[in-house]
Amino acid sequence: MINKTYDMMPDEIRIAMIRAGVSQAELARRNKVKPIMINRIIMGLSVSDRVMRSIAEAIGIDVKRIWPSIYLHGGPRKPGRPKSDSPLTSGLR
Repeated sequence: MINKTYDMMPDEIRIAMIRAGVSQAELARRNKVKPIMINRIIMGLSVSDRVMRSIAEAIGIDVKRIWPSIYLHGGPRKPGRPKSDSPLTSGLR
């Protein structure tokens, strides 16, 4: 039997933020990013370990419980820089 884990839904994260008394604007200021970055992370459109951990800390929920697909299973990865073991970067060492 396959045990699937799902990331928290954006509305669940927003409800947790309301309960914790923290806004997206406040999280943006704390992390020195634009508010749209916080929204994109909550919506699952962007990934930033630093910001995701900050959100988790602010709402008092373990980051692995909010985004298990990333922190427990290592994927799915969003497009961006290649991993360090990528053939594209192997010649740079």
